[in-house]
Amino acid sequence: MTVAVAFLQPGWADWEAGPVLALLREHLKVQIEIATPTGDPETSIGGILAAADYRFGDPVLSDADLFILIGSDAWSKGEAPAISALLRQAFADGKPVAGICAGTTALARAGLFEGRRHTSNGKDWLEGVVPGYAGSEHYVDTPKAVADGRVVSASGLAPVTFAAAVARVVAPEAEEMIAGYEKMFAQEFSRA
Repeated sequence: MTVAVAFLQPGWADWEAGPVLALLREHLKVQIEIATPTGDPETSIGGILAAADYRFGDPVLSDADLFILIGSDAWSKGEAPAISALLRQAFADGKPVAGICAGTTALARAGLFEGRRHTSNGKDWLEGVVPGYAGSEHYVDTPKAVADGRVVSASGLAPVTFAAAVARVVAPEAEEMIAGYEKMFAQEFSRA
């Protein structure tokens, strides 16, 4: 079974977590585990209290198969060294990593955008939070998630394409279902 760890900081963005975690768990049978900075529950922007399975520094996190960083203003306040080291090792081990909104800053700080197409909440914003990050020349200005190999990134306004991109990395054989998922959500914007 695939195990995904979702990293939630204080004030995590519930609209970013919901689509990706639900798609992975419900349709792809991925086991979802939650890590928070201290291992204590963290409250979302909308007031949802998420229980934690781990703290950011727990060594057992390296056993997971997929790492997902959900947006929160807390990511913008500085590097979490344990997370940077974990992400670099996970990527070196061939495991996918994904960040949405301010979660992309952790990917940038870990050097995972070097040589890879990526996106975030805007190039100027990302460079302002992580000055001189490696790979800035590969930034893609798009409203949708970007996947480059095992690295997935998205702005905070792309939770559905982020969920689909992560699902494609985890289960490329499920393309028909994933495309149907995207089509289902796109109806909101295509009907009068």
